[in-house]
Amino acid sequence: MGRISIPKFAVALTAGLAAFGVTGFAVAQGGLTANLALSGTFFKVSMSHLEGEGLSIFVDKDDMAKETVPAARLKFEHALASNLCLSATIPDVPGVGETTLALRAEGDNSVEVRNLLVGATDIKGQLDLTNANVGIDAHQVNDRAAPGAWGLNSEKVVLSADDIRTTSVGAEKLSAKGVNVDVKRGHENGC
Repeated sequence: MGRISIPKFAVALTAGLAAFGVTGFAVAQGGLTANLALSGTFFKVSMSHLEGEGLSIFVDKDDMAKETVPAARLKFEHALASNLCLSATIPDVPGVGETTLALRAEGDNSVEVRNLLVGATDIKGQLDLTNANVGIDAHQVNDRAAPGAWGLNSEKVVLSADDIRTTSVGAEKLSAKGVNVDVKRGHENGC
């Protein structure tokens, strides 16, 4: 008891990765719409271009593995993204060590999302807003915001993001084409 059987672990890992690969293939072929919700560890997101409608931003918090951190909460009612990359480094996978999972959806408008909610601590890139309101009560445009929370909203948004340090991502609907999922040892595999 308490010992890891290497052959059993290898079979379980192979079966899990195969199932994950089939899911990625189905998403790439447009045959599956995925709900995405990640939290508990920081991960990175980048994209060459995003166009969306119904952006709202307010400041909130996310509970990470060892601490609670402040986070900008970005909500998009609808968005199309190009050349999306999402990667997470897991420091200690049993029997393997540090491992990085990278999900890439390459191509123009390769990702479509509805009611996307992103928690982020750092965003680097370029942002263009149409009909923006800054310093509003965020609860008026986003029911997830506390009443009286400082907020920003915009009818339309165009975003190019070189690097987003993310705490959580959730979407009512996420569809992706051209998906490639890599799981490798170390951290060089990230976005």
